[in-house]
Amino acid sequence: MKVLQVRQPNSFDMVELPVPALPIGTPERILVKTSWVSLCGSDIPFFTGNKRHIKYPLPPGAPIHESIGEVVESQSNLFRPGDQVLAIPEADQGLAEYFVAQAAKAIKLPPELARCDDSCLIQPFSTVLNAVDQLGDLRGKSVAVVGLGSIGLFFCWLLHQRGAAHILGIDPNPYRCQVASALGADQTVPLRSVEAIHASRQESSQWQPPDICIEAVGHQSETINDCLELVRKQGKVLAFGVPDQHVYAIEYERFFRKNAILIAVVTPDWSDYLARAGKLYLAHREELSKLVTHRLPIKNAAQAFTLYARHEDNILKVLLDASRWD
Repeated sequence: MKVLQVRQPNSFDMVELPVPALPIGTPERILVKTSWVSLCGSDIPFFTGNKRHIKYPLPPGAPIHESIGEVVESQSNLFRPGDQVLAIPEADQGLAEYFVAQAAKAIKLPPELARCDDSCLIQPFSTVLNAVDQLGDLRGKSVAVVGLGSIGLFFCWLLHQRGAAHILGIDPNPYRCQVASALGADQTVPLRSVEAIHASRQESSQWQPPDICIEAVGHQSETINDCLELVRKQGKVLAFGVPDQHVYAIEYERFFRKNAILIAVVTPDWSDYLARAGKLYLAHREELSKLVTHRLPIKNAAQAFTLYARHEDNILKVLLDASRWD
């Protein structure tokens, strides 16, 4: 089979490898022929070389974990050959013609979503669904979302659905702010988070700090500290953006004096949340599928990763067609 491999930052090589065999034993696994994959912001540093403590070359097929395709072989009674599935490739090795996934980290797609490329969005949507569940009752609460990439936009939509009283979206990209407004944000500020804090305070003498602040940027610590400055006393900061380093400097004095609550939520119970997210996504697909802005063939993977890394061309969610490798 054909597989893409990052042997050095900012480029892919196409290599030939045997189709993987399903290992014997638990957990039960499935073998999937890949149809489409989508890029996640957490994938980008592995491609660009900005992820510390990572050695090259990367394992073949890395780094992709948002994938859909057709089951070829199954050890689980839940799946059979021919099923169209969303599945999380083991070791994030999804840039391949075939990949292995744990059955507990896959769902069978309903007929309405089978062979639909945007079904890839169910995986990141499930992580946001899990995170919002951890925030409790949002009715009457004000929430700021720092970072309006696809994850931040999912947050805006779901917070609106859950009845948040006021949603403030913060991102320096005006296009992303526009999309956030369409998805439920009551107010957007097209500035970086520190600038947005001061602008919001100057804009209104009645300005009140939010009850909850969601960090949806990742890859550095500045925005976590901005959230700690932005949130009200005894408020919550949800750290969702993926870190690139093992240790981050947090402004502990501000955190301590505000008596703030800092929580981190990333990996849900996949067997539950993928299914729940799939049903919710199907019910609101017309709105949520608009986050897909780019579709490219798998041979243009390097171009896709570069576009994503540079935030060019009003990019939100990028899909790669992995059904053809010629």
